[in-house]
Amino acid sequence: MSDIDNLKIELNKTKIAYQEALQNSRLKAGFMGRIAHEIRSPLSSLMGLHQLIINDLCESREEEREFIVEAYQYAKKLMAIIDQFVEVSKLETGRINPEIEIVNLQELLLDIHSLIYLEAANKNLKIKLEATENSQILTVKTDREKLINIIFLLLEIIIDYSEMGEILLSTSQNNEGVNININFPCKSFNMSENIDLLKSPIEELKQLNKLPQLSNGMKLMLVENVLNILGGYSTLKQIQETETTQWQLFLPTEIV
Repeated sequence: MSDIDNLKIELNKTKIAYQEALQNSRLKAGFMGRIAHEIRSPLSSLMGLHQLIINDLCESREEEREFIVEAYQYAKKLMAIIDQFVEVSKLETGRINPEIEIVNLQELLLDIHSLIYLEAANKNLKIKLEATENSQILTVKTDREKLINIIFLLLEIIIDYSEMGEILLSTSQNNEGVNININFPCKSFNMSENIDLLKSPIEELKQLNKLPQLSNGMKLMLVENVLNILGGYSTLKQIQETETTQWQLFLPTEIV
């Protein structure tokens, strides 16, 4: 192989590395923009509540105390949201490492089912576990707690978008790793959100009866980030025959 051929190969590798770095930079920028939006909403509500108290706009001491308690609940929820971002950041930068253990996937899915089946039932959805020939013994070396969080967030998104029916959880295996399959009753899954970063604090105050929580878009970004750290990825496809959608999570048998 000539020097020119070697130079072409190295140049091609450099181009690929540049494109990957550019894509990662764009993803990081999008992630930061989403984080700013997620934090701004509860902060605006907190400021609005405190403004009412500071300007003596409460009708009584009881109402003032009620606003203080509500502001405290917002602060606690906001801290929980920030903690999730910080943990993902630490994982990405290697400041903390995943706690790897052998995880039985069937047992893990049973635990998740016990946590979320009532939330699904409130929307006329039933979560079922599909037993396969190897499902009882199928294991993977990964961070159990992180994997539970990933699947739980995905199920929250799915429950929010699904029509009444069944959500089917199953597992499968190939030469490279394992799959966690989530089939749900949705003919066409198209998750899009309008992020309005200029919403006024007055508009935020209209939502005072709701504690801040992660949007579906932020949940999905967290899922993709943590899944990538665990060496996996997700795919989404529509199944025309059954008019359902399948979300499939792939995990390597062991994190490299």
